[in-house]
Amino acid sequence: MSESTEDHRPTALALLARHACQITLDSSPALVRQQAVLCILDTVGCMIAGSLSEEAGLVLQCEPANADSSQATVPGTSERRSLHSAIRINGYLGDVLELNDLIGGHASIGNVAAALALAEVVDASGTDLLEAVIRGIEVTTRIYQAVYPTLKRYTDVGMVPVGLPASIGSAAAAARLLNLSEEQTLNAMAIAGGLAGWCPAEVIFGNGGTMKPLLFGSQPGSTGVTAAFYARNGMTGPASLMESSVGYFASASSNAQLDTGAWSTSWALQQPRRKLHACCGYLHSAVDAVGRLRADLGDALRHGSIEVRVPPYVADVVSKTAPPSSGNDARFHLQYCLALALCGSDVILPEHSINFKDHYARANVSAAMARIQVTPDPALSHYHQCSVAFDDGSGTQRTVSLMAPRGSPNQPLSDQDVIRKFHLLAEPVIGEQASSQFVDALLKLERCDHTPEIIRLIAR
Repeated sequence: MSESTEDHRPTALALLARHACQITLDSSPALVRQQAVLCILDTVGCMIAGSLSEEAGLVLQCEPANADSSQATVPGTSERRSLHSAIRINGYLGDVLELNDLIGGHASIGNVAAALALAEVVDASGTDLLEAVIRGIEVTTRIYQAVYPTLKRYTDVGMVPVGLPASIGSAAAAARLLNLSEEQTLNAMAIAGGLAGWCPAEVIFGNGGTMKPLLFGSQPGSTGVTAAFYARNGMTGPASLMESSVGYFASASSNAQLDTGAWSTSWALQQPRRKLHACCGYLHSAVDAVGRLRADLGDALRHGSIEVRVPPYVADVVSKTAPPSSGNDARFHLQYCLALALCGSDVILPEHSINFKDHYARANVSAAMARIQVTPDPALSHYHQCSVAFDDGSGTQRTVSLMAPRGSPNQPLSDQDVIRKFHLLAEPVIGEQASSQFVDALLKLERCDHTPEIIRLIAR
């Protein structure tokens, strides 16, 4: 396999593999290590909460128990499954409620699902697990950020730029836990990219049924670990998969720009993006903007028109013409979530999508949806950008423009916010004592010799 392009420069994946293999806890800033721990905590909390969803029963039935001795924990349950089944289940549970973080386009869900299960199976130390998660999230984010600023519209390519970067990042994480060489790590990442699905936009934003959570965490995590085992046994992959004229960059973006430098000052984990709302990240800014209008206008907001301006690619996929038809559709339904905010919800909660029929049946919610007009605005380029204008028809007008929702790098959740979120998600499932023990143990992860001892705390 060639690790260089035709002009003898290293390929994008070769450079990423080289730099990723140099990431250790000693070379990682304290803030990066701290945020990686919080990524594990936040993602596990989402998995535990997701174990109560209706879909959890379906995915558990689809991944039957077997006699494989290499089994891993399914958080929030008493179940154990084979390595790849556990990765797929845990990735699914952590994504189903749309509460997992947005670092690098949902980088944590696939990487944590893969690294946590593999660390348990190989009895890795806390240092091993933490280095794996850091490598995986940082690699995923570099690839995602290369395409996102110039992403082609979903109506042109039909591909969401999350699954493939997460697959490659998960391979980098797994390579660390399997102690692969730099060349093997490169091959693992290249194989994972070759095996990755194309993450169709129809499944994410359209009529995707109940399989949507498979695409951001489940399949990427399992694919990355599979690729790492393939590479360990001598298989090779397409090293030029990123920059080839028919590669990922050309497919997803009009002008991809990859940061190929070593990790030194540019760490994704130093600017975390976490979710406060249990819905698609494309909706968060608009929900928060409506909240600001509600705080300003109060009861006056009950009447009049609402115009929401969002980037065109956002309007393409989350502006809906019909009421929500499923829990997943509700989590990706701009008008429905904005109507909830208009009617007093400061935060979109899991129950708003789990029990969407009951909430939509509220007369004030359905009436509010009818007052919302969504306008694609080419002047807006990032999903964090929006403008919400209110007009009561008799002279009262207000406009709120928002560039960053709560949870974004400009308005980050504090460490205590993340810990509090974990307790809110986990305590109803595993209890207050186990939740507190897990938090305390995870905050000392670097000093843990055997991660299975910590992971056992999140089983029900």
